[in-house]
Amino acid sequence: MDNPFFKNNGPYKLSQILNELNIKADEANNDLNVFDIKDLQNSKSEEITFFHSKKYKIDANNTKASFCITTKHLKNELPKKCIPIIVDNVLVSTSLITSKFYPDS
Repeated sequence: MDNPFFKNNGPYKLSQILNELNIKADEANNDLNVFDIKDLQNSKSEEITFFHSKKYKIDANNTKASFCITTKHLKNELPKKCIPIIVDNVLVSTSLITSKFYPDS
């Protein structure tokens, strides 16, 4: 479902998102498009999500997202098809990326 309140400015290249988070981009995945940011349950392929607490382990195991902002301690809870983006503070990083997709929110 499209967001009825805010315009999505995506897609962005994965390298642009990693750059926003000050993470060195992996050459193999640089050109992959990321179309939106959503929660674990509602994300789809080619979207990014976030996982910050073991409380959401079941949702993390079942996410359809291609990318996930998470910590090194939680990354193994994600499906193999979901590329973890390791950060120190998941919620701050999620806020930065959300403002990239939805700058008017």
